[in-house]
Amino acid sequence: MREIPLTIQRRDGAGKGVARQTRMAGRIPGVVYGPETAPIPVTVEERDFRAAMRHGSSSSILNLTLDGKETKAVLREMQRDPVTNRVLHLDFHAISMNKPIHVAIPIHFVGTPVGVKVDGGIMQTTMRELEISCLPADIPEHLEVDVSELGIGDSVHVRDVKVPGATIMAEEGRTIVVISAPTVIKAEAVAAEEAEGEAVEGEAAEGAEAAEGAEAAPTEGKAAKKEEAKPEKEKK
Repeated sequence: MREIPLTIQRRDGAGKGVARQTRMAGRIPGVVYGPETAPIPVTVEERDFRAAMRHGSSSSILNLTLDGKETKAVLREMQRDPVTNRVLHLDFHAISMNKPIHVAIPIHFVGTPVGVKVDGGIMQTTMRELEISCLPADIPEHLEVDVSELGIGDSVHVRDVKVPGATIMAEEGRTIVVISAPTVIKAEAVAAEEAEGEAVEGEAAEGAEAAEGAEAAPTEGKAAKKEEAKPEKEKK
């Protein structure tokens, strides 16, 4: 696992006001903590953090430099603004290179499934990350899953993959990726369209019945008036 260097600074003060001023200055507020490290409020240059993440991922080991002292850590949480997607806060978890840690590694799918390329199937992925436990030095950059030989109905489960030097924490029976038949997808779409069509026809039928009822009411009224007028004519 490659280590990514990142320089951080101590942050004075706390609260939303201080955090807002920190962001306005082009820095990201954060905290460094761990089993052997008391929480330390810090900041990092937004530009430096973006550059570091271009060369790593959420599972990369960060070599943090604070006050001239180096601390190895992993990025545990990254809060973003839901509108601008700007990074608002960072949680760095200080680690020991001699103790196992839990980390989620990204899954990369390699190749194009035969069931998709030849038979027109649909590749459906249900997991994008895999949680493992291992020593920091054994953390892989990512997990590669070869899907090129998968046909219609084939799937890959957690039990089918191996991560050297690590213990996989996810359930063995969980599905990572499956190749579905195109007819299943089409059948679902057709069923949805038919249900929508029936609903529209039902509304149209109800409208027609209501219109017929409205037309029938005045006719009955006129017939009644004629019948009432007849006896008066006969009296004359």
